[in-house]
Amino acid sequence: MDSLTHLVLGAAIGEAVLGKRIGRKAMLWGAIADTIADFDVFASPCVSDAQQLMIHRGITHSLLFVVLVSPVLGYLFSQLFRKTEISWRSWSLLFFLGMFSHVFIDAFTSYGTGLFEPFNSYRVSFNTIFVADPFYTIPFLFCVLVALIAKNGSPKRLKWNKAGLVISSCYLIFTFVNKWHINDKMTESFNKKGIQTGYLITTPTPLNNFLWMAYSPDKTGYWFGYYSIFDKTNSIDWYHIMRNDSLLLPFANDESVKILKQFSKGYYVVSKNDTSIYFNDIRFGQIGGWDKPDSSFVFSFALNRNVDNSMALNRRKFKTSFSETFSSLITRIKGK
Repeated sequence: MDSLTHLVLGAAIGEAVLGKRIGRKAMLWGAIADTIADFDVFASPCVSDAQQLMIHRGITHSLLFVVLVSPVLGYLFSQLFRKTEISWRSWSLLFFLGMFSHVFIDAFTSYGTGLFEPFNSYRVSFNTIFVADPFYTIPFLFCVLVALIAKNGSPKRLKWNKAGLVISSCYLIFTFVNKWHINDKMTESFNKKGIQTGYLITTPTPLNNFLWMAYSPDKTGYWFGYYSIFDKTNSIDWYHIMRNDSLLLPFANDESVKILKQFSKGYYVVSKNDTSIYFNDIRFGQIGGWDKPDSSFVFSFALNRNVDNSMALNRRKFKTSFSETFSSLITRIKGK
């Protein structure tokens, strides 16, 4: 999830665990605890562009990291803030819940989380929520801000903080139920087309949980379709995009491309524009794919060579304005 969401969630957990004992400071420490897992971004300058993708949400997002680091930080804080008379167990609980909630909610997204690192590099991803979803974050943020303004120890503070945790948790449950409903509708439509593929994967489109994308691999590429829960029918316009693996032949032994394949879990297509070849991770969808099947993918890397023949991975810059894309997204969410 995005940084704001983690800060809000951490603040709410901090208030729930230590709010009665240290007041508003509990929200600060909770927010910090919830962002510790993302400290892996500081390793970016030391590794290649492709390696950054695998390091992020790797070891610092693992269950092992949470279990080992929580008591260590708990002990350090119990020593640093002895005057608060908060035990290392309470501090450890704060850091455990903060970090665990971070890696847990990240696993709901398409990006995935390395929960089992370093023993297994598999990225857990439930594909039920987009990495930034205002319908989850904004109501939660409002409740936490009201709690923050309220006096320390007041019933209002406890009430609003609890409300934020309950509402956000209910929304997460909704995303699972919604995914089950979407899977049913899109699978039914896909089967009516008589297309012979192995399976169908569904994932929400940017900034909402109402319009969903589905993709299904076949021997030459992928079938794509979009469905809104507000659509009057489940007659989905399915379209096919070629995988184009042959375009990767010049990069067969390139380590960066191997990492990109691993990161995408094999769900990618390759495209060519003028002299540039693009590696597109299809799990994050297309910019406006609900309107134009030939739209650019959200997660797209240009495979270029520098003067010294080293690989330079560059994220594609999109020409479509945000306002146009957002407007078309809202229109499609309303259904057809």
